[in-house]
Formats: sequence, structure tokens, C-alpha cells
Amino acid sequence: MIHVSRKVTLPADLSVARVRDIAKATMKKAANAGDFSIIFTDDKEIQQLNRDYRHIDSPTDVLAFNSDEIDPMTNTLYLGDVIISVERAEKQAHLAANHISDELTMLIVHGCLHLAGLDHTTDPEKEKMRVSQEAILVSLGVKNSSWPREE
Repeated sequence: MIHVSRKVTLPADLSVARVRDIAKATMKKAANAGDFSIIFTDDKEIQQLNRDYRHIDSPTDVLAFNSDEIDPMTNTLYLGDVIISVERAEKQAHLAANHISDELTMLIVHGCLHLAGLDHTTDPEKEKMRVSQEAILVSLGVKNSSWPREE
């Protein structure tokens, strides 16, 4: 199951059902299965998480926290949490002349790929993640599949 939590308002064309569809499509392409959460928040909260867990005292667009634990209640693999700053996504969409829903879709895909085990700490990893992300975004109809900026 994909749990979606909205602490801030999402664009009208990005319903909870659409968020789940994007996440399911990503995990299917990544050949990964399990439960996870996607949480939409603001810059203040994501900055606090970024500071507490990555020791970077600034907001970022997306964080992924892998869990890979078995939920004792359901006996299902819990992959972790994806946290997305809608406030940061709005700023990035404006700067790149993207639609906010496309920017959020890219961040959902990016975060889900992290939960599926992809990373971008080395050049080969970064290339694999970029290619995977762009292929998924094209399949979802997102025209601008720009790589998220590191902040």
C-alpha cells in the first residue's frame, strides 16, 4: 500500500489517486514491491529533516528514507518514506518553466527510485538513475524530465 499524506495543498490535477499511480508505475519499472509513504510538506519541515538526518541546514526538494522492515501487523515489506517539499517544487518549477504537477511528478519518481535502491553518489549510479527516471517520466507523459538540482 502507498500511504499519501498532505500537510500542504497539492495542485488540483495531482490527486492522491494520481500520486499513487505515479508511485506504482515507478516501482513496477524498478521491479520493486512493498509498502511506503509519500509525504508532501513545506520548506520548513524538509529543512529540519535535512538538517537532522543529512546534516545539511537548508531546504531540499525531496528526501527518501529507506526502511526495508517487515510490518509486524501485515507481514509486508515497508520500504520507507518519501518526503517532498511542495514549496521547493513550486520554486523549481517556476525557475525551469515547468508545470508544478510535472515537477512534483518528477520528485515522486525520484524519491521512489531511491526507495527502490537507486542512488546518485557516483557518476555511474547517477547515470543509471537519470536514465531510469527519464524513461519513467516519458512513460507518464511528462515532457520536461529535468534532473533535480542538488541543494
